[in-house]
Amino acid sequence: MRGGSTVDWCTLLVVCAGISQCASNTSPVLGQRGTVPFSPPHPWPRHSHDGANSSNYLETHASTRTHVLGTQTLASFKRRRNNTTFHNEPEMNSATSSVEELGGLIRQVVEIALDGCSLLIALDLIYSRSPLLTQLESLPHPKQVVVVRNAEDLLSVLWDGKLCRAYLFLLHNTQPLLDFAKRDFSAWDYYGKFVIVGLDMEKFEALTYTKKGRKTQHIVGIMKSESYGEWRVYMNQLYASQRVAFVSTWRSSHFTRKPDLFPDKISNLHGFQLNVGTIEFPPAVIYRYGPERQRHVYGRDVGVLRALAKTMNFTINFVEPPTGEVWGKRLPNGTWTGIVGMLGSGVADIAIANIFITSVWGRKEHQHFSSPFHQSVNCVMLRVPRPEPRWQAPLWPFTEETWLALAVGLLLSGPVLNCLAHYSAGSLHKASYLESLTSSYLHVTAMHLREPVAPEPNTNTSRVMVVFLWLYGMVLEVSYCSNLTAFLTVTRQPRTIDTFQAFQDSDLGIVGLGPLFGSLMDHSVNKYLKELSKRFISLSSDPESWVTDGRAGYISSRQYLKYTMAKINSEHRAPFVRVMKECAWPFSVSVALQSYSPLKPKIDEVVTRIAESGLVSYWFEESTRTATQNRRKPQRQTTERKEETSDRGRVMALSIDHMQGVFYILTICYLSTILLFLAELTVGRWEERNTRN
Repeated sequence: MRGGSTVDWCTLLVVCAGISQCASNTSPVLGQRGTVPFSPPHPWPRHSHDGANSSNYLETHASTRTHVLGTQTLASFKRRRNNTTFHNEPEMNSATSSVEELGGLIRQVVEIALDGCSLLIALDLIYSRSPLLTQLESLPHPKQVVVVRNAEDLLSVLWDGKLCRAYLFLLHNTQPLLDFAKRDFSAWDYYGKFVIVGLDMEKFEALTYTKKGRKTQHIVGIMKSESYGEWRVYMNQLYASQRVAFVSTWRSSHFTRKPDLFPDKISNLHGFQLNVGTIEFPPAVIYRYGPERQRHVYGRDVGVLRALAKTMNFTINFVEPPTGEVWGKRLPNGTWTGIVGMLGSGVADIAIANIFITSVWGRKEHQHFSSPFHQSVNCVMLRVPRPEPRWQAPLWPFTEETWLALAVGLLLSGPVLNCLAHYSAGSLHKASYLESLTSSYLHVTAMHLREPVAPEPNTNTSRVMVVFLWLYGMVLEVSYCSNLTAFLTVTRQPRTIDTFQAFQDSDLGIVGLGPLFGSLMDHSVNKYLKELSKRFISLSSDPESWVTDGRAGYISSRQYLKYTMAKINSEHRAPFVRVMKECAWPFSVSVALQSYSPLKPKIDEVVTRIAESGLVSYWFEESTRTATQNRRKPQRQTTERKEETSDRGRVMALSIDHMQGVFYILTICYLSTILLFLAELTVGRWEERNTRN
């Protein structure tokens, strides 16, 4: 102060404001919870937070000194009020001038940078009756005023405004603000504009290092300079080597240079390196290693990430969770492992790896999601069942029911024809042309096979029945031969599993990466999925081997399974695995971010444009094609595969493999004939022996 007085300017500010009564607990100007009870045109509602998601976050950069300036000033004023006489009137004028300079500065900031925003004014006891508050009350902005005694008073602030929100803090005692910045992480407007008066450089940097400060895009600090009537303005920086940047100086009622108080700090990150959490999960993220083990990362989600990096001008540093943790799971203490844990702890700034937008196990409390760029459902991949043996080909043209009907028809036709022939001939006094029931069966069988028979019917009744049996046999033979030709030239697959009901009826297990799908099945309203959850096995790696071994089905997103199926079938040069037709749980896929990340609005904008352009589908197809070509292994083709992949225009000759069913019939014929011959020989000798006796 000029004049060599030992009275500090804050004490003079109190004198000028005439607020000695502020030290009393019965101050008439303070309402409940420290809110000044004036009535703006549209008062803001109160908003409370339970702080359930708060945690003790140690800020190593924060100041450990507690400087309760306001209380000290009031106490000093009370002690000096009766002992101090201000003989130097310019000292009081100097303090008033300083307040006026600050008021002009704040009004200028509001006018040039906060036009159209609602305004929250948070001040402590010293500022609560300052002429500065009167100046701010005259602003045309909608306002909420809160007097801050401790961190709890800031809970009365409405932090979730949807429109432009500005927050003006006028504090001599800044410790409540620093304490509040380390707790109640949901009680904060991460996209608001903050102007803070009262912090020195050390405490301003400490604020920018708190969890709230690190994720708030716009924080401006106004600090008193050592020069009379001069104030210096600083702002925080998010993705830069320095956390604080100088903006401008306020001197003689104007800025020394035009300030840009709230610039866009996200659209251009100026090459800043972001840590991107990921795992190898084709086709979203695919690893390819060069001859010197250098890793090249590509895939559908990597294409989205590289487009974001190019648009927002940042560099990428891939980081992975510990082996086996994949996306992560919630631990009993509430923390997470895997990718979710990396985002929650700040190890990763963003993450990709086919990440679903879901709130299972309170996931949204630890990570947030961008706009979706892909929609997917989750299906089950199964091994293609082994083909049925070709010796069964003669049985394939008809179903089991058809074969049963043919057997019944054959059994009935023999006795019916025999009876008609015998009794019809007897009524006409003729000899029957069928000697016995055996001859009748041979006659009917020959007609089924469209073979000529020697004896001809000698009655009209028999002739009519024989004619219809010939017609019946002709239709059967043509139908059978046509289907038999087709079945001899193709490989017949057994009935496949295409529904969760059929899967539940089988003896297969079901596996998945991580515990997510097991939990989804257990909470499903589908009774078959709920039963399958009892067989679910959570794996950390290599679920495909369970499928190729035929032990289980693998549940995952359909695009991932399509990629995996193409890779496995390409390696085997034949259909080896397939995807079940029935699927479940449609999900949206997005980029994962830290909770309350300032990157979210810009990433949402870019991701939406990428999804609308159709590039995501292109990156998926390109990744699948590249991976399939890189992993294809040349294998020797068997005779069967060569035949199945031959040119469609060629006429296929039937091999011994195709005709094995015919030779099985011939073998059965030989065996049955020999057995019957031996039986007849045995019976003949037995009868001859009885005749001799």
